[in-house]
Amino acid sequence: MDALCTKSATELADLIKKNETSSKEVVEAHLNRISEINPEVNAITLTLEESALEAAEKADNASDEDRKRPFHGVPFTIKENIDFKGTPTTQGVPLLAESMPPRNAPIVDRMMDAGAIPIGRTNLPEMGMRLDTDNPLRGRTFNPWNRELTPGGSSGGEAAAIATGMSPFGLGNELEVLFEILLIVVA
Repeated sequence: MDALCTKSATELADLIKKNETSSKEVVEAHLNRISEINPEVNAITLTLEESALEAAEKADNASDEDRKRPFHGVPFTIKENIDFKGTPTTQGVPLLAESMPPRNAPIVDRMMDAGAIPIGRTNLPEMGMRLDTDNPLRGRTFNPWNRELTPGGSSGGEAAAIATGMSPFGLGNELEVLFEILLIVVA
């Protein structure tokens, strides 16, 4: 594994700010890791290679002021139930396979405003409502250390992607916890 894929998001941001590596090198390392590992794990549902490389090139040529952003040039992933314009927000449901949001979720915009670069979408259980990451649209995400165990849910795709160095950090959420709280409150 490329050493860049073992670093945290803040370590990568620091290396990029100090010109000890480039955003392009960081993004390429993570894209290579996705190509290497994802076929076995199925954590990443969509790789954003072209747009990520373009954004990395822009990051490397950015002004000194832009380079001060906290996650300048660092790649991240986005769970498939969080809107990211130009990619489907599927919820793991076949009927939503082509569901294209008209805009980004505010958290995605905030991440990008902080300089982070989207490199992929991650898997989730159908509607994000189970403790195991499996759905009829994208299939099962496997625990990278033991295929007999779950990577969890509902952000099991994010967990597996980060654990294996495919992404230094990502956007996930835990809807089943909110659902359980609602059930307790209603009961």
